[in-house]
Amino acid sequence: MKTSITIGLLTAAITLVPSLSFAQGDNKYPASSFQPKIVFQDKAAIKSASSSKSSFGEKSSYDPKYPAANFEPKVIYP
Repeated sequence: MKTSITIGLLTAAITLVPSLSFAQGDNKYPASSFQPKIVFQDKAAIKSASSSKSSFGEKSSYDPKYPAANFEPKVIYP
């Protein structure tokens, strides 16, 4: 009898705990009021960047410490 009351109380406590742990009602939760923003790119800046002749990367010389730094994949057809 005593064990069935204990099991009943533990079951009731376990079912109530998840309802108290939701972040929707808690304003102290860091992401509770997150509102995403969309950032658009400037089309004029994209055109000026594509028209300029600047290089996006430098070719490095071979370094024995980093042999895969200059790796260029090649496709071999059988």
